[in-house]
Amino acid sequence: MKNQSYFQLRALLFPREKQKSVLFKLEELEEIWFCTRKNAKRKLKKMEEQQLLRYFPGKGRGNLSKLSFAHDFQTEVETAVQEFMDKKQLEEIIHILQLPIPKAWIANVSKEVQELFGLQSPNDSRDILRTIITREITTLDPLFVSVTLESYLVKQLGDTLVIYDRETDTIKPHLAHHWLVDEQSMEWTFYIRKGVRFHHQGILTSDDVKSTFERFNIASSPQRWLTQDIVKIECPTTYTIKFYLKKPNPFFLRYISSTNLVILPKDIPFDEYRWIGTGPFQLKERTDSKLILKAFEFYFLERPLLDEVEFWRVPMDPSRVTTYVVEEKKHELRIIEDSKDAHLKKTDIEVGFRFLAFNFNRDSVVQSHSFRKAIFHLLDTERMYQDLKREGFIEASSFFPWKSTTQKRDRSKVREYLAQSGYRGEILTLFSLDFPKALEEAEWIAEQAKLEGIILKHVPFSINQFYSNTIDVEADLLLMGEVATLDYHLSFLGAFYNEALFFRRLLKKEQLIVIEESLEQFKFEPNAMEREYWMEKVESYLRDQHLILFQNHPIKNRVFHPMIQDIRFESFGYVDLQKLWIQ
Repeated sequence: MKNQSYFQLRALLFPREKQKSVLFKLEELEEIWFCTRKNAKRKLKKMEEQQLLRYFPGKGRGNLSKLSFAHDFQTEVETAVQEFMDKKQLEEIIHILQLPIPKAWIANVSKEVQELFGLQSPNDSRDILRTIITREITTLDPLFVSVTLESYLVKQLGDTLVIYDRETDTIKPHLAHHWLVDEQSMEWTFYIRKGVRFHHQGILTSDDVKSTFERFNIASSPQRWLTQDIVKIECPTTYTIKFYLKKPNPFFLRYISSTNLVILPKDIPFDEYRWIGTGPFQLKERTDSKLILKAFEFYFLERPLLDEVEFWRVPMDPSRVTTYVVEEKKHELRIIEDSKDAHLKKTDIEVGFRFLAFNFNRDSVVQSHSFRKAIFHLLDTERMYQDLKREGFIEASSFFPWKSTTQKRDRSKVREYLAQSGYRGEILTLFSLDFPKALEEAEWIAEQAKLEGIILKHVPFSINQFYSNTIDVEADLLLMGEVATLDYHLSFLGAFYNEALFFRRLLKKEQLIVIEESLEQFKFEPNAMEREYWMEKVESYLRDQHLILFQNHPIKNRVFHPMIQDIRFESFGYVDLQKLWIQ
């Protein structure tokens, strides 16, 4: 029986195969199998015994070894996937799908693979939602979480003292049932609900809240801005907690609603693989290939209607189409991007935007405003959409779609501004995520720049490198996106205060000081309209100085079968798992 190691071997060497034979170095196998050279040889010997291949060791130091395989790799993949399908061995299928192999090889069974994902009803009483994610999960530690999917997962696992209500634009009670604040907005008192249970059955108290907030005192947390104004925390009673701030902050209540401030138990060290919170779902399992949530039976509010939610990592095209199947009822439910037989289609403009940023902490020509103007006139995103044969272009000139207007660009001005900038043909690095659309966009920008004499070296990076300082040190330009939570105003603050996000990482100190002057005024405004004034002032500064270049607002298309009830969306456009149910 072929195991995971065999398929890893074939996938690694397949691009170099000729007539089922290939030359290789043992070091390559040590890396993919995470083992010693001795163990790599043992594995090869075992595969020989299974008549899967023949191994010819290289003779002498530095000479390549050779493998001759018994069967065609594509045929082996197709056969294995079909066998795993017949046996409903989902984990084995996922391993195959995660390999860097041509997606066409599983085309014949792709519909059956899709049907393993969705709403499963193994019996009349349990509902399990099975869905796909296309990348690895980074961190689930609230101290560091700054990426949309991870923030969404943390919200399922934990609760905050208060929550933001988008419909009323107000803060509502949650783990805390009441709160008081003094006239200066410097002393905040919260009264905690009694009887709230953590996933390990401990009871929530004010000591847990205090311990949670004190975790943020570590200097390395990019979310430190949420708690940095707190100078003292007191627990007058088991269910009362008081925060003392070093300066007035009327917006502090909105800080408290941030997902990063979900309350953790004091009695056990935080472990993101054994995540303990008070949330509607608890972590059942987390591996490199999957994450499983199960409904928390003792949740202090309404129990989720789903029993389990499974997130499976499949970084391949088949994940773009997710089929929802209720096995007992024999109904097929689909969420797909394009469908002629769709029952209910929801199209939303994402409250977020794509942008091109400049790294002002590197000594390069991007420091020149003239150079940034040249790139502005070069970066015609509408034309990029046309060239890449995409639809649904919505130009961005603001963080928010309803504020964006058309920005006039003139390609003929590019060379004029380049001459003013002093650019002399030096190579500049353009970083982008390694997502397919981001790669396309970065390559398009590099090609257009080359036509104007600008040399951009495209450097893709993975989401797992998001928190590293590689980009800060090596990138001259960065192609990225920003997405808001349901609390647009708190998200706006976080975009500039969160030290993991690129506005704060790439802007100069002097630029951030200008922005923060407006944000300080923003916090003291009593209503949304007056806060908008300061937000628009910040955006104008970004546009006028071309500190970032706004591109477009993405569009999300979702198609649902009418049997899926109470489809509601929460932060970052994800489905509210607590309310979802099947009729």
